[in-house]
Amino acid sequence: MYHLNISILLCVILTVIVVWLIAHLLKIYRHLNEFPTNPFVPIFGHVFDYVNPHKTLITLTDNLYEYGGTIRQYLGPKKPSLITANKNFLQFLCNNNKYICKSVFYKFLKPWLGEGLVTSDGQKWLSRRRALTSCFTQSTVLKDFVGVFDEKSESLIGSLSIKGEGSINLHPIMKQLTLDIICETAMGVSRNPQESSKDGIYSSSIETLCEVIQNRMTSAWKIHDFCFRFSRDYFREKSALAVVDGMFDLIVQKKLEKTSVKGEKKTMLDLLMEITIDGKPLSRDDLREEINTFMFAGYDTTSTAMSLAVYEIARHPDVQAKLYEEQRTIFSKGDVQVSYEKLEKMSYLQMVILETLRLHTIISFIGKRVKKDLFYDGKKIPALLNIVVFIHGFHHNSDYFPNPYEFTPERFSSKNKIDEFTYMPFGVKPRQCLGKNFAMLEMKCVLSKIIRNFEVMEVPERPLKLEPKLVLFSSSGIWISVKKRAKWLER
Repeated sequence: MYHLNISILLCVILTVIVVWLIAHLLKIYRHLNEFPTNPFVPIFGHVFDYVNPHKTLITLTDNLYEYGGTIRQYLGPKKPSLITANKNFLQFLCNNNKYICKSVFYKFLKPWLGEGLVTSDGQKWLSRRRALTSCFTQSTVLKDFVGVFDEKSESLIGSLSIKGEGSINLHPIMKQLTLDIICETAMGVSRNPQESSKDGIYSSSIETLCEVIQNRMTSAWKIHDFCFRFSRDYFREKSALAVVDGMFDLIVQKKLEKTSVKGEKKTMLDLLMEITIDGKPLSRDDLREEINTFMFAGYDTTSTAMSLAVYEIARHPDVQAKLYEEQRTIFSKGDVQVSYEKLEKMSYLQMVILETLRLHTIISFIGKRVKKDLFYDGKKIPALLNIVVFIHGFHHNSDYFPNPYEFTPERFSSKNKIDEFTYMPFGVKPRQCLGKNFAMLEMKCVLSKIIRNFEVMEVPERPLKLEPKLVLFSSSGIWISVKKRAKWLER
């Protein structure tokens, strides 16, 4: 009799759990049902769309295009989010920006980037954004860095010359270059040759952090802090953070040990140390947040973008010929020093860079969250809803960019007007990347130097295998071959 009662009680409990689960699923699957969705697996939702990272971007783009540009998405048995690549919906969000904040998913970045510009919201973000804007956008500040770009680019030419005419995985070399540039311009610290062995550790740590964060964003269970602590990714993140924070401490220590010279050009760290917000200077944690942000944005994203630009130049000889001719009109024999003014004249090179950033969207997603109920096109956008702005989907929508998978730099010629709500490689206003002008000058300088010194060629047997790891990443490397050009001839 006792065992019978226990069995009945267990059956009742199991029944209650099943009924509750069914009711819960019915409730969440009716949530946002005014928006379409592509097929999904009950309970798991759309998790399986992310199983093969090499197909994720194409799958999401195709789904959005097929279902009208904005769809609801389920990751596990929880309320859905919206994912959009529709310019009208994005414009609606931007017009209601005072009711929009950062997506809840940005909390996954905070162990790394703290409460800096990328992750903060509200008054803290606004006051810090205003304070930092002059550091990153003044032409007088940026001009001081062009000499560093040129000097470090020369070392790249030496590295490529040593490699010879065989196949070269360009990405690791570009990472060393951008790390050199960031250390010099942001912190005023030149790295010793003996420290080059640490590059691989730092680089792999950044990749690990990007991968862990991407995994958490697309996992049905790692999204929860409690569950995440029992995963292997938790310990991988801890180890990677120790390396990244160690790099910051090393840089600050070198900066403090270095004797300042009167008239010496200021670095980003110098400018950050001079900033006051509400009469108070930035704390060491504040500096850590912004320096880690700048190191990440100026190192990983820029090295990837430049590597992919060279890759596309190698694949398109007609584009390379136009670039070379443009360089010949700007530089003459004996006058090969790069200057701010010369970089500003490189209009076709700028088109190539912009098209690279469209075709290969370095940051594929950004996240937003609604703070109050809003209504769009007769549909309710409920408070606390997370919305993913799928930038890759915008950049590969044939309604916005005809033949979106073709590399066509002329899309960005001055006669063509590009809609800011369809092209956003540096994010969406008012939170566009502050380092945009810095990055564009750096990329122009480096690519100009490569084009003038080498003919670059593709390596067909080494295709890209792209996947989103917070930043776009090629698991197969980014391969080219080079051929030294004849001496620069005067026109």
